[in-house]
Amino acid sequence: MNILLVVPKDDMADELISLLSEDFNIIRTDNEEEAFDFLSDGVSKIEAVLQDLPLARNNGFSLIKRVNSDPIFAALPVIAVSETTPEERDLDCFDEGFSDIISPPGLRRQIVKRIHNAVRAKDSLSFSEIEKMLKELPSNIYLKDREGKYVFATHYWHHLNNASEPGWTIRGKTDLEIRKDKENARKAMESDKRIIETGVGTGYVIEENDDGVREFLQLIKRPLFDEDGSVKGIIALINDVTEIELLKIELEERTKTDPLTHLLNKTATQELISMMVKNYRGRGRPKRCALMMIDADKFKLVNDLFGHAVGDHVLAMIGHIIRQTFKGMDVEGRVGGDEFMVYLRDIGSAENAEALAGTLINSVKEHFKGEEIEGYVSLSVGISLFPDHGKSFEELYIAADRALYTVKKNGRDGFRIFDGSEKEHKTQ
Repeated sequence: MNILLVVPKDDMADELISLLSEDFNIIRTDNEEEAFDFLSDGVSKIEAVLQDLPLARNNGFSLIKRVNSDPIFAALPVIAVSETTPEERDLDCFDEGFSDIISPPGLRRQIVKRIHNAVRAKDSLSFSEIEKMLKELPSNIYLKDREGKYVFATHYWHHLNNASEPGWTIRGKTDLEIRKDKENARKAMESDKRIIETGVGTGYVIEENDDGVREFLQLIKRPLFDEDGSVKGIIALINDVTEIELLKIELEERTKTDPLTHLLNKTATQELISMMVKNYRGRGRPKRCALMMIDADKFKLVNDLFGHAVGDHVLAMIGHIIRQTFKGMDVEGRVGGDEFMVYLRDIGSAENAEALAGTLINSVKEHFKGEEIEGYVSLSVGISLFPDHGKSFEELYIAADRALYTVKKNGRDGFRIFDGSEKEHKTQ
């Protein structure tokens, strides 16, 4: 620890240096201006200043006033040194901002202890001031000890239990004790444990759903080391990145979604169904599922006779009715100009698939009833079942497409479940 000693060159100074040199690195000057210049150039290297009290008084306490007026020296204690035992009149040094007053000769351990205490007291004051400033930032900054218990936090966010109670403090509590989302609490404690063990920081984003409000928080964690290089705790930063993450999700959804019908596009539909089929195939007793291939009948005539604006309206409405029929529990996509695909998870039976296909067909016809295009809007649906008709997306697609072709060849406006009797045909 470096100590700046501002005292005249006399026997008392020599005695003080001899007393303290075993515990501190002493930097000595007898000039206040030189002392302040030294502090200005290397304040981070000095832990405390010891100044001769008569020297300070003779100079109007100019050094202590300059030190106390500059925030950069907020954590620096200035201790008065008196050659004799302090008297009542000497206590005016505290009014000027001195942290303590000592008088050598004295017990070395006692004086060393008082210097250390003055340093710690100033550190605590500085920490308090820094904490107040940090509270003005939107980010939450917190500190934990080696056991993962909070030492302090600049903010109490609403994902905590009891944080709004008067007098409640986060100090000494773990994530599992205070957080509503126990899964994220466990994740936090696991990452803290790895940091303590490895000394390597980390960063990640979590999603919180409190009272139905979707939020995303970015956590940046770094280890704190003691003088021996051991991890003594963790300091971390929490940023609210909800707006950024929701924008990412929206942009990602746009790459997967058909803008006209708001169903999945062809690539996203096929990838998702392929993944689900693969997952089901790996299970002992796979659930029965169904793939529907859906065509809008006579759609080219709608465009030719009524215009593309009406055609777009028809497609958008079919997409809406598909979403309403299947309630978003299944995979629903637009895979071509007038072609749609639905994958029904855990359909239970072929009859359930048929019932839903019939509901979809009737809902579309009912919607356009009485309109000029009524006779031009209907659906044809081909259905294949997993695992009965295939155990891969490709096999299910071929079976459903052959069933659809049979429906269209026999007059459209209906549905059919593949039964193996359908003839092969070339898909367009």
